[in-house]
Amino acid sequence: MRELTLILNTAEKRVQFALCENGALLCGQNWLAQRGGTELLAPALREACSRLGTAPAAIRRIACVAGPGNFTGLRIGLTTASGLARALNAKQAGLNYLQCLAASAPALPGEEVLALTNARKGLAYVARFRADENGIPQPVDNTFLMPIPPLPQGIDLGSPAFVIGSALTSNPECLRSALPAARLLINQTAPSFDALVALEQHINWDTQTDADIPPLYLRDCDAVENLDAIARSQGRTPEIAHQELHRLTHAPLAE
Repeated sequence: MRELTLILNTAEKRVQFALCENGALLCGQNWLAQRGGTELLAPALREACSRLGTAPAAIRRIACVAGPGNFTGLRIGLTTASGLARALNAKQAGLNYLQCLAASAPALPGEEVLALTNARKGLAYVARFRADENGIPQPVDNTFLMPIPPLPQGIDLGSPAFVIGSALTSNPECLRSALPAARLLINQTAPSFDALVALEQHINWDTQTDADIPPLYLRDCDAVENLDAIARSQGRTPEIAHQELHRLTHAPLAE
């Protein structure tokens, strides 16, 4: 039987999946996921397997973007990966969304890529990467949250050769003035399929299991900020509501 790898990304407004075999991309699909677009994921995957002349049971590895990104989108992608892994007895591994974006830039070894994505409420997820000898972006420092625009004083964004991500497309003039040395601002808001496959190829699958992929949220879901008011409107105490939300957001994905 064939052994395929499934790659999933639901971190922002687009749903992406790719099926590959031995590092070769067999098919890839992406679409806007506004208001239920993720419902297309399961039937689209089934149709892709059918067109490839194989069954979903051939999927032996699942690489899923773990974050940072939209809370609901990440939960859907990771839950899909978890359910499929259990049904197919497949291994799972997480991918960093900003690294996937950085891998979409044509950086040469030693060059830096700055990836920024919208985190809502005037914030952006930000991370710096430096391409290694294979051109794979490796983190320079930790991913962090940053208000934008304007850029806060004292934030070191380095001297990247490339800048990419949805926060760039939302704030082009602000970032262009702050990063004058950048050779190219890439107007791209989703990773390329080549980037997703390249990062999947650098996963050490021998160390992976079917265990759930830990989500990388970095910020609370929007419900947390409004939880006290929501609880009181339902006749519940905020303390109990916070306990229940914590239970739901930290429960195993398969529950």
